[in-house]
Amino acid sequence: MVRKKKLSPSGTKDQQGEYHNVHLNLHEDELTVAGLDIGDEVFVRVRKDKIIIQSTDQETVEHDL
Repeated sequence: MVRKKKLSPSGTKDQQGEYHNVHLNLHEDELTVAGLDIGDEVFVRVRKDKIIIQSTDQETVEHDL
C-alpha cells in the first residue's frame, strides 16, 4: 500500500515564526495493514531518506533497516 502524505506543521512556533515539529495522519486501514491499532506504542527511527515506524510488541527490534 502506498499513499502520498504531507508532513503537517505541529506545536508552537519559535521566535522567528518557524515550526520545529510535524505530525503525520495515518488512517486505520493503513495501521491494520501494518498490524497496528490506534493508541499502540511504536519505535520511530530516522535513517538517511527514511522514517521507520515499528511496533514495540515484537520480540526483537530491527536495527538494520
